Amino acid sequence: MDTGTIKNLSPHHNYSAIPTHFLTSDKLSSSAKGMLAFLLSLPKNHNIEKRDLPNYFAEGYYALSSTFDELVKKRFIHKIELRNKNGHFKGFEYRVYDVPTRKTETKKVIPRSKNRKSVQTPSVDELINQIYNENCLDTMSRMPDEFIDMVLTSPPYDGIRQYNGNNKFEFERIAVELTRILKDGGVIVWVIGDEVIRGSETGTAFKQALFFKENCGLRLHDTMIYEKNGTTFPAPKNGIRYTQIFEYMFILSKGKPITVNLITDKENRWAGWTNWGKKSFRDKNDELYQTPDNKTIPEYSPRTNIWKYVTGNGFMTTDKIAHQHPAIFPEKLAEDHILSWSNPNDIIFDPFAGSGTTLKIAKKLGRNFIASEINEKYIGIINSRLNFNQ
Repeated sequence: MDTGTIKNLSPHHNYSAIPTHFLTSDKLSSSAKGMLAFLLSLPKNHNIEKRDLPNYFAEGYYALSSTFDELVKKRFIHKIELRNKNGHFKGFEYRVYDVPTRKTETKKVIPRSKNRKSVQTPSVDELINQIYNENCLDTMSRMPDEFIDMVLTSPPYDGIRQYNGNNKFEFERIAVELTRILKDGGVIVWVIGDEVIRGSETGTAFKQALFFKENCGLRLHDTMIYEKNGTTFPAPKNGIRYTQIFEYMFILSKGKPITVNLITDKENRWAGWTNWGKKSFRDKNDELYQTPDNKTIPEYSPRTNIWKYVTGNGFMTTDKIAHQHPAIFPEKLAEDHILSWSNPNDIIFDPFAGSGTTLKIAKKLGRNFIASEINEKYIGIINSRLNFNQ
């Protein structure tokens, strides 16, 4: 559940008189009816934080998420995007009504795509396997809710690359839209790094991961590392920092991931053997206990969450034209993630398509794709790599 203030908009002077018409409705679950009745019973001037709801219900924080989302979907609760005077996103506010309503008052409600009268949602066949030369926000505005199975992308890293003047983007708006179009159980792979300014890393990568988690309600399913075999800028002996050879790969999921195909290629040295003795673990009370039996060590186990790739010209891809883009990532990296978090015929979206690596590998592995790339120069690279010009 994402955080935010919940406001009771009852017209009554003190406590709401709880209406009974929704109690007999077959359009709401019993848990949703109970939560709505509670919220409407609050004094008019009493607001609570969404994260504090478990203080009033037996269910835990995440167990209440589907119930709250149901009330949002049925329009009993409006989700309102708040911004500061500079226009920067600063969280959500939720307003509770006793009947479903579209009343927005003076603040913007993040619209569900099917309610956007200004946008006609294309069919699935019209959207998939297309490359859009535009801001990804425009592309996503045409997508219905819960449409994408997986997002695999690498956005601009601070000011490290210029991308012909397109190295700035509205992260918060994009994060909210990515969350909207992502299916329940879907995964976002966010490959990101930090710029070093005056000897200090910006921390942008962490800020973005935490925004997805705290403001968009996604899980930070895993923090993975993309390790490079080397660097063109090794640290000097008299330097003050060690050589930088990795980037973050944040795995963000909308609830528990539905598709998980762990790559099991870590060879075990002692395959076929049984561990000596018995393993000991600590339970929830920190007490030691032993496993009841020992299992035979398999030939291979799932790899770790640090993935190492050989980088450089000719290693990341054999497509020479791809290197006209200043920041490509290895085709093998895209392949490993697509195999891990998607199945054939799934829809994969890359909002910052760049040289088109995600799209090329998605096509190769039998997945559908949708791509946005704002820089017209790179569209030609993508078309060439996908043989769209032939």
